[in-house]
Formats: sequence, C-alpha cells, structure tokens
Amino acid sequence: MFILKLILAIPAAGLLLSGTLQSLQQSAKGPASQPIAPNAPASTYMEAKPKMWTEKEYLYKGESFDLHFDLPHAQYLGVIDPDGKFFYVVFPAENAVGKLKPLVTSEQFVALRSLKINAQLFTADPYIYGVMENQPVFQKSGTYRFVLGEDLHTDDESSLVIVRIQYVHNKRPSPQNTSIVSL
Repeated sequence: MFILKLILAIPAAGLLLSGTLQSLQQSAKGPASQPIAPNAPASTYMEAKPKMWTEKEYLYKGESFDLHFDLPHAQYLGVIDPDGKFFYVVFPAENAVGKLKPLVTSEQFVALRSLKINAQLFTADPYIYGVMENQPVFQKSGTYRFVLGEDLHTDDESSLVIVRIQYVHNKRPSPQNTSIVSL
C-alpha cells in the first residue's frame, strides 16, 4: 500500500512543482505581463515563433511538397512518422557520421525560405543507435509531423514549430471521368 501511495505521489509532486516553477517564471517577467487594470483581461506572454508551413495538407505516394519558413528560423528540422519514430532531417555538418547525412546542413538551412521534399525519395537519419545510413521516411499512411526548433529533444512543444501532413501510401486516385459520350 505504501509503494502504491509513493508511486502516485511522485507524479503529483512533479505536476505541483512544474506549476509552481511556471508561476514563478511568469511573476519574474515583471509588470509587463500583468494586466494594466483590475478588470482588464489578463495578457498572455508569448514569444513570437518563426513560422513553418506547407500548402499541402494531403500528400500521396510519389508526390512532392514544399515546406516554407519565415526568416530567421531554428537550425534543426526533424520529422515524426505515424508510429512516433523520429528522424533528423536537418542538423549541423559536423554531426554527420557514416552515411547519415542531413537533407541540407544547419549552416545552409538557416538561410533557406523553403525545402522541397519528394515523399518517395525522402530519406533521413532515423536516430537509432547502430543505424549508420539514412532510411526512407514515408513508409505508411498516417500523420507525419515536421518539427522545427533549436532543441528537438524536449517535452515542451511550445518551443517548437510543428506542421502536420496527412500522407497516403498509395498513388493519388485519378479523377473519375464524368463526361457522357454520345453514340
């Protein structure tokens, strides 16, 4: 019984501590983050994050899409497949090992406004110990999340920019011919 209470108490203490730390951080920001008048709605402190976007919401096998970025933007880009498997897409040149290569290096990427990605040809670093060669990313239908940030190994998604793409692992169906042929 004591162990059960301890198991339940640890996450609760963590939540309490994180809420306390967040509260302390907000109060440390000073009067700029406080409402001006008692009846005024509380302002929300938000840092402006660089944007990342694509015009395509759905992507089919063999198709390409462009990821667009506002400048300046972070130097790392990753993608998470529908199973939660993470791939590094963009990283610094000095971190390339063996045949693990970035799509473009971080040094080149920070100046780019867009990247063109072909779903069928796209490979990336699967970030798996012992795998020393880029692997295909788009292997199954589902939601793929492209993640832009300075630190992609974080549980705090508020520091990241995320774009979701619905991928269908089949060729795009051809539109039905609805014209009527007269005999």
